[in-house]
Amino acid sequence: MRIAWITDSTTILPDTIAQRDDLSVVPLLVMKDGESFVDGVDVDAETVYSWIDSKHKVTTSQPSIGSFTEHYERLKEDYDVGFAVHLSSELSGTYSASVQGAEIAGFRLIAIDSRCGIYPAGQLLAEAIELVEAGHSIESVEQIILERRFDHHIEFTVANLDQLQAGGRISSTKAFVGNLLQLRPLFHFEEGKIVPYQTVRTFKKAHSKIFDHLVAIIERGQITDISLFHATAYDLALEWKQRLESQYDVRVRIDDLTPVLGSHTGNPAIGMSFLNPTRRP
Repeated sequence: MRIAWITDSTTILPDTIAQRDDLSVVPLLVMKDGESFVDGVDVDAETVYSWIDSKHKVTTSQPSIGSFTEHYERLKEDYDVGFAVHLSSELSGTYSASVQGAEIAGFRLIAIDSRCGIYPAGQLLAEAIELVEAGHSIESVEQIILERRFDHHIEFTVANLDQLQAGGRISSTKAFVGNLLQLRPLFHFEEGKIVPYQTVRTFKKAHSKIFDHLVAIIERGQITDISLFHATAYDLALEWKQRLESQYDVRVRIDDLTPVLGSHTGNPAIGMSFLNPTRRP
């Protein structure tokens, strides 16, 4: 059986699968004042941040059903089935558009609503590939990944609340008061949604809380493979990486947020993500 592996541009792919010929990434769109740009193709994150700083209206859009249909019509020529892992359906219509596009194209697709995104979504896809290559049926892999998707952990914070307000993640009142008083929420994923779980004064205190939480998790011996993701906060992410790898037996990667994701967080922003150790079938 020839399997095509699919994801979208909000996913951060592990190095082990990023260059596979049988893996394709369908991009989302960034919108500036109503004009659309393909995520990571027509526009980079730095340009998006400059638009935000210049007070342009920056939003995002899922890939159209038509673009997925065309993509799956092409894949159908060389593959028998597709296995897709997409951004949480609570945050985007990408998963739904992917499923509908495959139906229109007449392409057999197993699509996973990751209930998360970024690196844990990429880790889910990597595990699916590993399981298939180890001899598991595509049907059994689907069930395993549907269970594994709840093992993710994502936390982040931002220095400015304007873009979260523009994207509907927080109210305009909360954004105004938060910016005025330098109140910075710490966010995590809960049932596929991004929700604040704590608020502290200043961005520095907020990102320090996240780092301390990550250290506590590592010291419990739960994880070894971590992504530090950021929007124009590379130096801070590098400091975290060096501190963690010098003290603990962990692998830490630094990932830039894509233009689509960065348009929602604004900049600077920093966070950490991982998938809990694999539960083997």
